Amino acid sequence: MSAVFTAALIARHSEKAVSVNGEKKDDGTAVIQWPFQGGDHQKWNLEATTGGYYVVRAVHSGKALCVEGESTANGGKVIQWGHVTGPHQEWRLVQKDNGYFALQNRHSGQYLSVNGECTDSGTALVQWPGGDGHHQQFRLG
Repeated sequence: MSAVFTAALIARHSEKAVSVNGEKKDDGTAVIQWPFQGGDHQKWNLEATTGGYYVVRAVHSGKALCVEGESTANGGKVIQWGHVTGPHQEWRLVQKDNGYFALQNRHSGQYLSVNGECTDSGTALVQWPGGDGHHQQFRLG
């Protein structure tokens, strides 16, 4: 059994939580930022795999944080998906400063990012190169 810990992921630039849109349990549901309200759709189980990577699963659905279609493109959409099939569903925590981390996707090498550096509730999460922007850094809550 792999090591597991549970946490919310709070964006540095907006103080909003990585959340499954509408608390839905369907495969393909978008992952967005939303004010943290303590719901299980805003909490994530991080399950260690290999090489310092984790499968990050929504507590409410058990589905993994995933780059849609195994995309390696800038702006690839981040969704939840039930069946874990590969490295597009694995993330590494890259330590930044003041207790923040960037989450790097194993398949693409890109980072979990709030689209367009937006602070609005409901903004989609995507993958994007870099990892140094505050919209790409999260604290564990």
